[in-house]
Amino acid sequence: MINLFQPSLGEEELQSIKSVFESNWIGKGKLVAEFEKSFANNLNCDATHFLSTTSCTEAIFLAAKVFDFQLGDEIIVPSISFPSIASSVKESGADLILCDVDPYNLNVRAEDIEKVVTNKTKAVFITHYGGVPCDMDSIMEFCNRKGIFVIEDAACAVQSFYKGKACGTFGDMAMWSFDAMKTLTAGDGGMIYIKDLQKRKRAQELLYLGLPAQQKSGLDSSESKASNWWEFNINEYGRRAIMNDITAAIAIEQLKKLPGFLERRKEISVFYDKKLQNVGDLILPKWDYSTIKSSYYFYWIQTSKRDELAQHLLDNGIYTTFRYWPLHKVNLFSSDGLYENSEKISDNTLNIPIHQGLTDSEINLIVNSITKFFNR
Repeated sequence: MINLFQPSLGEEELQSIKSVFESNWIGKGKLVAEFEKSFANNLNCDATHFLSTTSCTEAIFLAAKVFDFQLGDEIIVPSISFPSIASSVKESGADLILCDVDPYNLNVRAEDIEKVVTNKTKAVFITHYGGVPCDMDSIMEFCNRKGIFVIEDAACAVQSFYKGKACGTFGDMAMWSFDAMKTLTAGDGGMIYIKDLQKRKRAQELLYLGLPAQQKSGLDSSESKASNWWEFNINEYGRRAIMNDITAAIAIEQLKKLPGFLERRKEISVFYDKKLQNVGDLILPKWDYSTIKSSYYFYWIQTSKRDELAQHLLDNGIYTTFRYWPLHKVNLFSSDGLYENSEKISDNTLNIPIHQGLTDSEINLIVNSITKFFNR
């Protein structure tokens, strides 16, 4: 079976893990700090705004705490979004307000947000769908004018840039994912960007038991000089959601390989663009590459024969899917609003395999199978 996603791991990651084992320190340590700094540097950003965690979903739920979502607040979320975003809003007690997206690129636009904004709107989540940047100029101009927090779901947008600036660094907070399916994988893990350093400090405390950010105690250090080193204070009702050096060791090696991964994904995307144009009734994604740089995490096609095509490809050993199922169609988040574009997207959009491990013969098979379906 040709997979939709596939990690690329090798001897370098194994040796890095071995070194961690030999150090006898496998918890959060110097490698986590190194990865946070390297990740920020690769985005041309100040590392003091970055903070690692156990997963992107953990970071999403953290946002509700950092920005103090409360009963009566309204939080706007595109219907084509990862479900954890909606869950985090509902759990906080705030009102989940869904909005539509662009029918072809699946990204939320300022005009979609504007249609559902009220004087109760506190924040908006945006998703850079498949690693393709949203139109951040118009979104930020509108949200800044209205005093609305912007939280970027950059889970799939590692090394995506809009007009030379990294996705995830425009708004007030962002999060990236390093789970098993991501281009840069560490098995699991996440990274957070927070613009306000006071909020970043609070986030750090919330992610580690509520301990004061700079405090060392008997909970995590054997080097305390205090006479009663086992004593500690708690600032928040915190949890424990921190990255460890095993995960960080893998991530550091993956970060070194990331440019090559992204270049291969771009090659595959360009190949699909060339070979699938004018095939059947396919609609392909179109981008202005003079203003954006994508991570090429998803490649999607749109067709009125989506379901039949998906079955045909599966019969030929090619796995496809559609992400993300609209939140307004999920019972837990159901909404009476009209989401015309999201409805159409859910009926005609198909994600086809794109990952750096695909061979030329595999991408040719994918293209030939799609072409054969429409020519039969």
